[in-house]
Amino acid sequence: MLTRSVAAIVALCSLTHAQSSTERIIPTLSPQVAAAPSLTPSVYDPTAPNAQQCPGYKASNVAESSGGFTADLTIAGPHCQAFGNDIDALTLEVQYQTKQRLNVKIYPKYLAATNYTRYILSPSLVLAPAWDGQTTANSSDLRLTWTNDPTFQFKITRSSSGEEIFSTYGHVIVFEDQFIELVTNMVDDYNVYGLAENIHDWRLGNNFTQTFYAVDAGNTVDGNVYGTYPWYQETRYGNGSANTTAHGVYARNAHGQEWLLRDSTITYRTIGGSFDLYFLSGENGDGSSSALTTISQFISGCVGNPAMQMYWTFGFNQCRWGYQNISVMQSIVDGYRDANIPLEGVWNDIDIYSLYRDFTNDPNTFPVDEMRAFVAELHANGQHYVPIVDSNTYAPNPDNASDAYAPFERAAALGTFIRDPTTGDFYYGDNWPGFSSWADWLVESSQAWWTSELMAWHDDTPFDGIWIDLSEPSSFCAGSCGNGRLNENPVHPPFLLPNDPLQANYQYPEGFNISNATEAASVSAASASQASILSTTTLLPVPTTTTQGRTNPTPGVRNLNFPPYVLNSVLAGHSLVKGSVAPNATHNDPSNTTEYELHNLFGYSISNATYNALLSVFPGKRPFTIGRSTFAGSGRTTAHWGGDNTSTWGSMFLSISQALTFMMSGLPMFGADTCGFSGNTDNDLCSRWMELSAFFPFYRNHNVKATISQEAFRWSSVAEASRRAISIRYSLLTYMYTLFYYAHTEGATVMRALAWEFPEDATLSGAYAQFMLGPSLLITPVLIPNVDTVQGVFPGIGEGTNWYDWYTLQPVTAQPHENVTLSAPLEHINVHIRGGSILPLQTPGNTTAATRSNPYSLVIALDESGEASGSLYLDDGESLIPNATKLVQFAYASGHLTTTVSGSYQAPPPLANITVAGAPCLPKNMSLTVAGQQRPAHNLGLEYNAGVLHVSGIHEHTRSGAWEGEMEMMFHY
Repeated sequence: MLTRSVAAIVALCSLTHAQSSTERIIPTLSPQVAAAPSLTPSVYDPTAPNAQQCPGYKASNVAESSGGFTADLTIAGPHCQAFGNDIDALTLEVQYQTKQRLNVKIYPKYLAATNYTRYILSPSLVLAPAWDGQTTANSSDLRLTWTNDPTFQFKITRSSSGEEIFSTYGHVIVFEDQFIELVTNMVDDYNVYGLAENIHDWRLGNNFTQTFYAVDAGNTVDGNVYGTYPWYQETRYGNGSANTTAHGVYARNAHGQEWLLRDSTITYRTIGGSFDLYFLSGENGDGSSSALTTISQFISGCVGNPAMQMYWTFGFNQCRWGYQNISVMQSIVDGYRDANIPLEGVWNDIDIYSLYRDFTNDPNTFPVDEMRAFVAELHANGQHYVPIVDSNTYAPNPDNASDAYAPFERAAALGTFIRDPTTGDFYYGDNWPGFSSWADWLVESSQAWWTSELMAWHDDTPFDGIWIDLSEPSSFCAGSCGNGRLNENPVHPPFLLPNDPLQANYQYPEGFNISNATEAASVSAASASQASILSTTTLLPVPTTTTQGRTNPTPGVRNLNFPPYVLNSVLAGHSLVKGSVAPNATHNDPSNTTEYELHNLFGYSISNATYNALLSVFPGKRPFTIGRSTFAGSGRTTAHWGGDNTSTWGSMFLSISQALTFMMSGLPMFGADTCGFSGNTDNDLCSRWMELSAFFPFYRNHNVKATISQEAFRWSSVAEASRRAISIRYSLLTYMYTLFYYAHTEGATVMRALAWEFPEDATLSGAYAQFMLGPSLLITPVLIPNVDTVQGVFPGIGEGTNWYDWYTLQPVTAQPHENVTLSAPLEHINVHIRGGSILPLQTPGNTTAATRSNPYSLVIALDESGEASGSLYLDDGESLIPNATKLVQFAYASGHLTTTVSGSYQAPPPLANITVAGAPCLPKNMSLTVAGQQRPAHNLGLEYNAGVLHVSGIHEHTRSGAWEGEMEMMFHY
């Protein structure tokens, strides 16, 4: 929720610690490095060294094993110290882990216990894929070959075709204590996707640098943001004589890093750690390969399948920073009810807290007794409640007995906080409540403390899930700025807040001046007046900032706060000590591991801790936690929202790309702040965004105070758009839930890029203005203002695929690759069903619980062969390990519908009707068999119109539950 602006974060005034200063030191370079041209450093510096002029390594002492081989790598020339101190001796490990996965590790040969975590990412922190015990070089999809001419280089090829998917040939490996680099050659105009989290085009292109350093700086386009997923998937399209191929590369390293995508190469650089590379063949077992298979290999094989979410979490949720009290919260609930817009849950931002402190309720605005009653009423209505928990813990003023804060005292007694290396005391940064500390998740007592605090707060405020914010972890100052200053607590954040004087927000979406001309003129005048006053008024002291220059690698010394290689972080000066806990802060483990190693894992760790805590709060139930900063593997415990976006059409558009990168990264429970977080929305943008987000897995409207209220019932057009879109979503809940079942069990995707489903169509390589929900639904949202039409393509047309309009079930008429103009009035989003799909639906209710109790129906959309299939997964929607489940498989061919049922879960609602799109005519007669018994068909209703056959009255034969027995229906044409 934070980023109010980068300028605000660096406006630290009197809070800036001495660690925020640095000197610019130009390193002394070896002659060959100094003379070489720069390899386009991400932070432009014409004097930066070209690490590719370093000497590289030579391999020796090769030792074969059943699963691969090891070798020694010895530096092949004089030290170059490009951005660190060269390490002379390395170990190479090559392991054919599974048929589809090959692992290459390169790390220092002599590792002491004290520096192990500097280079090796512990499996206790992040899942480490392992050898399956049987794959060998001869049985693998992939081959590694290498040479020592002129230095060690390697390449990965396919065993079947020899296709080269990764090659360092022509480049050297650089391995220094604060900088490692590896370059791979790429094919022309390559198609690479992933490297989440980024706010960027879906296809990353060949002129892009992805920086990974978790930062609280909003949704910065093309900059580092909250998450770190160092993996990409590459697709290579056939030229007519060859099929499309796909593969993936995962670099298991949590250090700050950059990926430089250039015309013919990708350069991988980190400021520490080791090379731990996993190459994924993407092969299906028949010699072919695909993006979807590659993605599944990454998720299931490398980071772990995502958690199964509770059913209710797929409902629509409402939040705002600015719900001042319980009465306001109740008015929001009432507003949605009165407008007949389904509302699943309401959320609290930091307004709920007493003095912005975790695990507290403001006694004046959110008293505990009233909160209990408020949540109890929500629960009685089948609704839910989720509050925020920030990642910092307020440190009370030691000179003020009335400032006692028990959560801090309990944690301090256990020694669970990260420490300031200069004093050995706890590290004190700054956040909303004032000077604060951060839990050390390497210490076991931190989990016990976190669990205890959440359980105690749940007794006061019976929440249904937890929203973790500021988990980069965010700090409003540089360094341990509260050290020696706790007697000043509580301090105001070192920047003005929304709603403070002269802080009105006058930003509106593009097109607002056209659709709301009169209001836009008034807003423009008010904005100009405020800007004029601000130009002559100093509200806060002018902040001082420093620019991080390159520092000189010093033998035996690692400069943690100002490493020699400058990551292109979006914060002022590219400084790593600003906006977060400083890199030199230490943990309490035996190695005194620093934040330098663990920075990108804080959000991952606090989400894991919250998940584990909620297992105690809700025994036997699936925890629901949603976090901001995530890492590869976070999907096993948390959901994620897109962070501090803006109320702009561009932000809405890029949310699709952002979502797709999370789908392919194993975190499918994703959604953006609908209608935008910062800035003001309008009825046009909010209508379109409520429609779009209805097809994202996580669906929440959320914005900042000092902007206009944007609940869906505020405008009649937004209300109508929301009712229609949510009606579709809720009817599809069982379909979406089934998609999550396959994600949870097989590493499948939920939202899908068109290119994944139609891999031979190169024209879709960069398409993301449309997307698929699962394999069956095509979503075509409006993404520009003030229009009533939208253009979309229908992939596979002319190649065996057909499409049906969701609303009419009429077939689409289009030419291959044609951009079809579709009607899209303000309250309408275009949805199309792919031929060959069978969709199990339920009549939508006002909550997910109400929907689950409503009758089922089936929509059968026939392909060009008159066939279709689908599936339905059922369980109780909340148990961590359900007592019973059920999987129903549907198949339709030659007028014959069959269901195959496995599992014992009982779903009481009946099957009410079946609709067949693409039916040839009204059948002469039909037969129905349920649970092996022939049922009379004379009381079934049959209607046929324009290719759509509708069968009603089936509920009479399925009163004990739609799927309690297998069913057959035969149409005789």
